[in-house]
Amino acid sequence: MHSAVLKAVPEDFVVSEAALPSPGSGDGGRYEYLRLRKRGFTTFEAIERVAAGFGVPRSAISAAGLKDEDGVTEQTISLDGTTTPQALAAFNESTQDGSRWVTVSPAGRGDRAVEIGELVGNVFALTLRDLGEDLVSRLRDERTIDLFFVNYYDTQRFGVPGGPKQTHLIGGALLAGDHDTALELVRASGSAEGEKALRHEGDGESFFAGLDQRVVSFYLCAHSSFDWNNRVAELVATTAGDQAVPTTKEGIGFLLPTSPGAVLALAREQRSAGYDKYRWTGEAMRHTVSSRRTVVQTEVTVSSAARDELFPGRWRAGLSFFLPSGCYATNAVAQLLLQVT
Repeated sequence: MHSAVLKAVPEDFVVSEAALPSPGSGDGGRYEYLRLRKRGFTTFEAIERVAAGFGVPRSAISAAGLKDEDGVTEQTISLDGTTTPQALAAFNESTQDGSRWVTVSPAGRGDRAVEIGELVGNVFALTLRDLGEDLVSRLRDERTIDLFFVNYYDTQRFGVPGGPKQTHLIGGALLAGDHDTALELVRASGSAEGEKALRHEGDGESFFAGLDQRVVSFYLCAHSSFDWNNRVAELVATTAGDQAVPTTKEGIGFLLPTSPGAVLALAREQRSAGYDKYRWTGEAMRHTVSSRRTVVQTEVTVSSAARDELFPGRWRAGLSFFLPSGCYATNAVAQLLLQVT
């Protein structure tokens, strides 16, 4: 496998969301749509900042999906209320926190809140660094790569950067009714919720009852994601044979095909697998079973191959592509590098 560094700096990982409903451009409607840009914050943290900045409860802010904190990301959120240009400017000025920041800009009004499940996908503009000249030459010669990859959930699903990858364990403990174990796991998570858990003086059940229930649904879904990965890895072991390699990233294991043919063998065997989904409706936690594709196809455009200013003697290259909702660019890139021989 070729080596590469992704996310050497947050600007190496730029994400722009495509979601429904399309924001309106007029003045009517209950909800104000805002384009949220951030660096160094999770979507949950950014929502808390927006809610506090405009004096509304967290439940008044909604988003269609979650975006990584270790990148520069852009997405649409809805606010149940109204802002002013002066309030927007004051908020943007107040949320500069060194290398971390959150900004919002107006994107119209409408009658519907943005909801989970309305995310169409994301456009990625990435910079791969610390590349060898041979790999850069191959990427530059290809220009456009038709990529098929196994649709694993990647490590971002299971914990924050630099923290233990255990959100799936938190979800499992909650599903088992063991709130105290789940609380201890959150305390060790290194996340914003972990800081709240460290300050919490009650039992586990009271902590999770007071937590934004959208965060609780994330923990439950993380448990489902880990289970889904394991079931799909078992399929890969059967269909790919010796054309797959085990790898571990931050304590999370994957079995990755080494050729497009091995990926397509999985698609022929089983195009999708069931996935347990949990969603907070505002009144109750809803459990459904949905279908997730085992294999995803995308077209990767290669650009901007040049000497790497951060890694002397090495090269960098730009990659851009679109992925449907629920797919992980880091996972796609890891499998791309395996397949480029």
